[in-house]
Amino acid sequence: MNSKLLSLVFVSALLISCNPRKGTVNSGEVNVGVSTTEVKDPAMQPVYNASETRTNDLLHTRLEVSFDWTNRQLNGEATLSLMPYARPIDSLILDAKAMDIHEVKIVSGENNMKDLKYKYDGWALRIGLDQQYKRGQEYKVYIKYTANPENVEQQGSAAISEAKGLYFINHDGSNPKKHMEIWTQGETESSSTWFPTIDSPNEKTTQEIYMTVQDKYTTLSNGLLVESTVPKNGIRTDHWVMDKPHAPYLFMMAVGEFEVIKDEWVRKDGSKMEVNYYVEKKYAPYAKEIFGKTPKMIGYFSELLGVEYPWQKYSQIVVRDYVSGAMENTTATIHGDFLYKTSRELIDENNESIIAHELFHHWFGDLVTCESWSNLPLNESFANYSQFLWDEFEHGRMEADMNAYSEMDGYFLSAQQGGHVDMIRFDYASREEMFDGHSYNKGGRILHMLRTYLGDDIFFDALKNYLTENAFTSTEIHELRMQFEKASGEDLNWFFNQWFLASGHPVVTIKQSYDATAKELTLSIDQKQKLEEWPLYQLPVDVDIYINGKVRRERVWIVNEMNEFTFKIDQAPDLVNVDATKTTLWKKTDNKEIGQWVYQLNNAPLWLDKKEAFDKLEKSNDPDAMDAIMKSLNHDFYDIRLLAISSMDACLKNRPEEVKKAMVSLLGKEAHPAVKAKIIDFLAKNYTDLSMLSPIFEKGLADESLQVIAASLKGYAKHNGEGGLAKAKSYENSESAKVQLAVADIYANYGTPAEKDFFKSNYNEMSGFNKFTFLSHYFKYLTNQPDELTAEGIPVFCEVIESDGLWYERLAGYQLLNGLQGHFEKRANQIDNELASLEKEGNLSDDKKMELEKLKQFCLSRKTEICGKMEVYKSKEKDANILQYMPR
Repeated sequence: MNSKLLSLVFVSALLISCNPRKGTVNSGEVNVGVSTTEVKDPAMQPVYNASETRTNDLLHTRLEVSFDWTNRQLNGEATLSLMPYARPIDSLILDAKAMDIHEVKIVSGENNMKDLKYKYDGWALRIGLDQQYKRGQEYKVYIKYTANPENVEQQGSAAISEAKGLYFINHDGSNPKKHMEIWTQGETESSSTWFPTIDSPNEKTTQEIYMTVQDKYTTLSNGLLVESTVPKNGIRTDHWVMDKPHAPYLFMMAVGEFEVIKDEWVRKDGSKMEVNYYVEKKYAPYAKEIFGKTPKMIGYFSELLGVEYPWQKYSQIVVRDYVSGAMENTTATIHGDFLYKTSRELIDENNESIIAHELFHHWFGDLVTCESWSNLPLNESFANYSQFLWDEFEHGRMEADMNAYSEMDGYFLSAQQGGHVDMIRFDYASREEMFDGHSYNKGGRILHMLRTYLGDDIFFDALKNYLTENAFTSTEIHELRMQFEKASGEDLNWFFNQWFLASGHPVVTIKQSYDATAKELTLSIDQKQKLEEWPLYQLPVDVDIYINGKVRRERVWIVNEMNEFTFKIDQAPDLVNVDATKTTLWKKTDNKEIGQWVYQLNNAPLWLDKKEAFDKLEKSNDPDAMDAIMKSLNHDFYDIRLLAISSMDACLKNRPEEVKKAMVSLLGKEAHPAVKAKIIDFLAKNYTDLSMLSPIFEKGLADESLQVIAASLKGYAKHNGEGGLAKAKSYENSESAKVQLAVADIYANYGTPAEKDFFKSNYNEMSGFNKFTFLSHYFKYLTNQPDELTAEGIPVFCEVIESDGLWYERLAGYQLLNGLQGHFEKRANQIDNELASLEKEGNLSDDKKMELEKLKQFCLSRKTEICGKMEVYKSKEKDANILQYMPR
């Protein structure tokens, strides 16, 4: 599962109720499994979420399903092949959420089925078997059922926003502009909303699914499509087979009018494997541009890991209203519709990191699965790190470090908002808490530190052995540690204990001094973190000492609170660069004189070397510092140029004409769209010379890059509101969300009543966080308009609330409707003040008083109207994701 949602508006840890665990079934009569042991005060017990006890082993799952679009239901028949795991059993408990159970039978022959006794509480299906089965003795159970995903009451997480498991999109076709689709989302334990199963990550089963659909629809599932019946009365059944075992949360289905764009990957033995992309017809011409590097990624990861891609095929599908970023369903990854991009949009942005992340899960997560959600980093940390691996291979170390820093910063933000927790943690209140900036972002950085410490040969040998020895099984963190110990010959408990089994990170202060008489450099590194809560770390750190253009590297071990290291050198260093590989996860205060930071910006090789120096120099009036920043405008790597533009505070204050000349010159030769857009924005913000700016904006509007167009539009509007409105109007029908959001931003700040239809016509065209942003612009636009027009936003926000859209889209409706309530209250107070002021001045005529009183009453009536609607909505709202954020 990709972490895209983690970095967006609602990163805060969601308040999620804990789902009950499976009970037990005794011999004979089916019961709820009440314990006879003494019940102790829960407040006195430490929380420990153990791995699921294996009572039955689910061997094979056979499903026959059809869909009721109107009622958003699935009609299913499940035949499950099982075997006692360790001890004899005479009962079975299956996860089955919000279903209607019609029949439960034992299958003793091809056409021989016998009714079984069962109890069902809406959450678990407890079945009494026809006899006692011994270890090694297989049996089959048949269940006929109806799945009701709209009745599922369980919550999602910060990464997976809903947990209904089965989703019908535009189920009644009422929105002609939205694709009709069905798709599933199984992680964490939501597959059991659409088929009865043992919904636990340490369960593995093969599968086959018969999907009966209207012939116009394409289907996708795990494994291979082995048969598709001849349509009869417009109905067809597709038979998908997955012959290798994987966890139930990785089961998937998708149904819709998708185009299938075929690609392939060639294995080492010369055989070809299908690599297909399922997209809406509109995006079929761009599918290979969006996904085209996938075969190259499969080959690279196979070679890097020493374990060839282990599954039968690899498909990727893009769906509407997806509840997360993407999901690594085995052989059939689902992506959210933010991946849809035209050729022009792909100039500005691609989603290679997300594609790599989900693909890498097919080794870490799908092939070898965490045995419990407490061990989720065994899935997500590796997938997060795959983004670095791919960037490093395809785009170079600068790109990899840049993106990895953003991931690390995401961890710091997540920890700041949700608190510091252990990476491997058994004390969560809900398994959904595991999907946070620790399991993803921090874990990726930890793996990079381990790779840096051990070296590539040992690191990747350990991963090869881990994958090979644990293929098609589930594991815990110690199995990973032991593979690294086996490969390295070292005891690595010190590393795993402090990074995976404890919380926090090092906080260090670095100081240096040079004794010219003794010719000795002294380096002090002190650990300042809260040692009563966080570890005292053992940190192997490389230090680069620069003298006269030469670099000397020293490895030091930081093991105490206060650490002092001395080095014999002939003269004062030009630079002492601590953590020269820039891999350590820490917060540091590095006390260096300005000259060393200038030297670091000019000479140290890595992206983070430059970033750290920019942060120290951007406000410095030192001439050398300003020279270094100006010089960086011509760096080979585009993001260094972006960082230089963002670090111009002192340069702009002291050298405004030089900066302007440099920016205009750079723009004339710049090829990277992000840098071009940044320069245009910088010039528009800091200069007023229209004779210079207007040609720049006009040229930008003709650029191929949509973000350059958006920056030019906003710049034009900033300096010429009326002209900017006219320019924006010509882009109202752009198919690019980026451009439409720029138009909405301009209208929000400079718009007139004439622009109101743009918002009403386009808000339903947006989805996800684009919709959230678009509606926010609409709100700002409304509050700058006459009161009667402002009131037109009420039914729009109500429609958003009443839709079946994603929870954070609906939350935007609540927040903005509540904002309108406050706006009308404020307007009523303003009118009161205006009345009082006019009356005091003796300028309040009867006509003016009547006009203002009428307007005041209009505002108060709108406030009351909104209050009434909000109370009704609050009483009916069931989504806890929304309730916790809803205005009170």
